[in-house]
Amino acid sequence: PTSPENKPITTRPDTGGPYAKHGRARLCRAAFSTVSHKRKGVFSMLHLKEYLPGLKQGMALDVGTRFGEFAFTLVEAMPEGSRIIGMDCEPETVAQAREKSAGKGVEFMVGDAAHMDFEDGVFELVAISNTLHHIEDYGAVLDEMLRVLRPGGYFMVNEMFSDNQNEAQQTHFEQHTLEAKLDMLSGGFQRPTWKKNEIVDILKRLPLTDVRMVELLEESKMDGKLAEKNAKLVAAVEKKAAGTPDFQTLLDEARHIQARCEKTGIQRCTQLVYIGKKA
Repeated sequence: PTSPENKPITTRPDTGGPYAKHGRARLCRAAFSTVSHKRKGVFSMLHLKEYLPGLKQGMALDVGTRFGEFAFTLVEAMPEGSRIIGMDCEPETVAQAREKSAGKGVEFMVGDAAHMDFEDGVFELVAISNTLHHIEDYGAVLDEMLRVLRPGGYFMVNEMFSDNQNEAQQTHFEQHTLEAKLDMLSGGFQRPTWKKNEIVDILKRLPLTDVRMVELLEESKMDGKLAEKNAKLVAAVEKKAAGTPDFQTLLDEARHIQARCEKTGIQRCTQLVYIGKKA
């Protein structure tokens, strides 16, 4: 696909463009298994190499890797012979990732992203994908990622944003917002989804050169997974919020989002991919 620098390159033939107001991706409950939408001209992580000219063989780090979903993309993007490390702060998650993903080219390790046990400048590429809003002191993590990146190495952030989404994507945003509230009730930390300009404001302070920003629309299989989660929203509220003062409000919110999903469908929000080189 063509991808002029700093230009959105996501299009959807069923919506007429990346942000058409009334696009439909009917993917809720029974509907999601019977309806599909072809997508053309969509930037995907399969094209990541195109945005990393001159990337050298070496080590790459995925911060907040969870089960390695984004780290596997780095396996494809890095030159042959490179070493890809996925770091997560949860030992149980890392153990599961090692079990599920043995032999897929990613080394999983437990680590504190704000205090890494790596020397300065050892990585050719550092990345964090849809994790920044889960980190209370994200500034410390970004600074630490810069520390372990060599000068001239690639720094990458992938983060979904909340504004200028179509109707089906807005349903995902509301669902994600409810999930964030439930996560906080369970002792986790998760901010509401930032607007695109808020993400840029966070990142533009970093000492990076050759910055490029592209918008990512994920493959449609991700929408089916969102629909499956949508069907379980009420059960999630009953499990995580029962007995809390906000239980009824959260339950009503879950039912509203499910009803909205039946009407609009659900589609993963467009994400901002922010790429630059360490000065």
